[in-house]
Amino acid sequence: MAEAQEVAGYVSPYPYVQRLQDRMDEILDRQVPNSGRFCGFCFARLARDTELCPYCGADTNQPPTVEKVPREALIIYRTKKRTEERWVYGGAMIGLLIAAGVFVALVVYGTDLVGSRSIALGIAFLALIGGGYVLAQLFGPLICGQVGYRRGSRRRDELWGQFLEERESGESP
Repeated sequence: MAEAQEVAGYVSPYPYVQRLQDRMDEILDRQVPNSGRFCGFCFARLARDTELCPYCGADTNQPPTVEKVPREALIIYRTKKRTEERWVYGGAMIGLLIAAGVFVALVVYGTDLVGSRSIALGIAFLALIGGGYVLAQLFGPLICGQVGYRRGSRRRDELWGQFLEERESGESP
């Protein structure tokens, strides 16, 4: 079984879930089908002759393999993905709004600073386009993406823990 690794300041108590996130995202995005042979414990896709799951280390006979990832498990992975997306897109929007504010300020006050309206407008458009791109990248994936990753991972792991408890108590498949 893999050791827990810190990513973006967060260490998952379920390292196999962390490693499976990209695989589950592929199923959620319909890049790969949700059919085949999957580990009965962590739902990792398995080859036909695999006896031990390479992700969680479970014996493929106990619990037995399944033919598709259950909807409940996919919802857990989707929660992390959506949380992270909201933070990234929100941060990018903040960057764009700042660039738009700089643009408006340069249009209104730029002539006073540089003395020429056409130069002020040129600088304003450069600030809007270049600054918008840079600030969207800075605030989106670089700053807010880290926060979104931690929050999404934490929520996914909370839901996974609940899923395991319900499954052990017989309340969930």
